[in-house]
Amino acid sequence: MKLINPFRTPSPEELIACELDQARRGLLEAQTARDYANAMVIYHETRIDRLRTQLEMMTQQEVTA
Repeated sequence: MKLINPFRTPSPEELIACELDQARRGLLEAQTARDYANAMVIYHETRIDRLRTQLEMMTQQEVTA
């Protein structure tokens, strides 16, 4: 078992590995945010279409009444 000395300066390889891990986590967070944003775009487009259709139907009913 290797003991870690908290006072030792990390090697360049250790720093790179840590930074790579952070970059991967950042990518996952960005991909999750993108998935959420794409879903919200679809939600709002669908909502707008539904509301527009309802409004058109109500307007047509008022004209024929």
